[in-house]
Parts: sequence; C-alpha cells; structure tokens
Amino acid sequence: MIELRGGLFTSQYVGMELTLGNVGDHTGYVLDNALSSCYMPKLQNLRSSLPIDKEKKKTAAARRFLCAEDELEWIRVGLVAAIRKGLSESSDEESFYCGDSNDHDSEEIIIRVLPWMRFLEYTTPNGSLGPHTDALIRCKETDIWSTHTLLVFCSDCEMGGETTLLPEDAKTTRLRKKKLQKANDAAAEVRSAMARLSTSCDKSLQNSADDGSNEKKLARLQTTLQTIEANIATMNKEAAKPCFPVKPKCGRILFFPHECPHEGRPTVSVPKIFLRAELILKRK
Repeated sequence: MIELRGGLFTSQYVGMELTLGNVGDHTGYVLDNALSSCYMPKLQNLRSSLPIDKEKKKTAAARRFLCAEDELEWIRVGLVAAIRKGLSESSDEESFYCGDSNDHDSEEIIIRVLPWMRFLEYTTPNGSLGPHTDALIRCKETDIWSTHTLLVFCSDCEMGGETTLLPEDAKTTRLRKKKLQKANDAAAEVRSAMARLSTSCDKSLQNSADDGSNEKKLARLQTTLQTIEANIATMNKEAAKPCFPVKPKCGRILFFPHECPHEGRPTVSVPKIFLRAELILKRK
C-alpha cells in the first residue's frame, strides 16, 4: 500500500514500513520493522560493552565509538540489507531502485555504510542540537564520498527528542526573521502615520479647511502599507514550510542527505540513544 499524506509517502509491506518526507529540496527516509528480531538486542549488548568517550570535546550527548569491521561487520550487513529491501519495494517515483543482489553494491545503485560509527546518548532532559548540516566522509574502501547521514534509534522517546529535517538552513531562517522584524516595524510606523493623518483630516473637515492634501497622503500611505503587508505574508508563508520530525523509536532507521538542514529537538523523555553513521547511497 502506498499512501501520500501531506508531503509524506508511506509504503507498507509485511511487517516493514517506509516513510519518505520531502523537505525543501531533500528527502528523508524512515524505515520501521526492517531489521531482524535479533539485530537490536545484539546492537544494544554491543553498545553497553563500549566505553564512553572522555577524550574528545564534550557535547550534550555521551558518545561511544566503534569500527564495524571484521567481527562487527554484521552491523553494516544488516543495515545495507534493510535499506535495500526498503528502497527496492517502493516505486521508482518515490525513491531509488535497487537490484536483487546481496552484495554491498548492486548493479543499479551503491549502498554502503561506512565502518566508523558512534553511539550518542542523551540521558538528561533538554539535550538538543541546533540546526546544522553534516560533513561528507571519504570511504577508505571505495574512495567515494558519503552522501547520507544514517541513524538507528536504540530507544523510545514518548515526548521530545525528534530529529527534525528542516526546509532551509539556519542562516536563511535568521535573515528572514530579521527582514520580517524590519517589515513589521515599518508597517507599525505606517499605521501610526495613517492614524495621525486621519485625526488631522477629521479636524480639517470640522474647520472646513480641508484642501484634500491629507487624503492624498493617506492614500499613498495605504498603498505603502499594502506592499509591506504583502511582503510580510510572503515571508510568513516561507516560514510555514513543513519540516519532517522523526520520533525516536527503537529499531527505527533514518537516513537523509548530508546537506539537508536538520536539528535535534530538546529531549523530554530520556534516554535518547541512537547509532550514527555515514552512508553512501547513489546511482552508479
């Protein structure tokens, strides 16, 4: 079943669900129930065995680093299989097409998870990460640059903690907010001037001294106000573009282009735990 819901495409198959969120020029992919029943318990046991990093710069989230090679290769194999299955069972119009090969690289598309990964753990409320984009990482195995950020959520959060894809970058948002504030201030000044002129027109009419000049000024100010209000409406419409919030759910896979602006919203229900990696997802 394929359903379109306000910018979200949802495809459901036996036990698995793929949701695509179109945000600005980018698409985010959410896969549910795509991993085997033993995958997440095994991943959780691995996470618990890893030390929390205390050497790198301090962040809101505790981090545990790993390299998914050799005996940990199963992490990457499972993720590649889940991503291939999810994408191959959706229509060409919605996503990439994947062949039936079980190798990392199929004939039609490259799907590769880079080996260096980290678990991130938010254990207290209000842990967040502001709007940003992610850096590309070069794959040492193929010499190809990564294309997507990959998250595997390892906990459920009933409230807060959404990873949210944004329709524009933080700089664009800040500039629009400044312009919007200036436009609102200008509109307020014009309305104040119009109120003063209206009072002046009333007095002139009472004194039979109205030569029509104030009414002409009032008409010009009204035109100016209409222009400003139209600009404000346009900016408000741009600000109302939909984002794509993804709620943490254990076993849920999220991946999206590195250049897609996104943020980690403040945590409420804790802990928020996820595995973070880089993904190569591109046609050959």
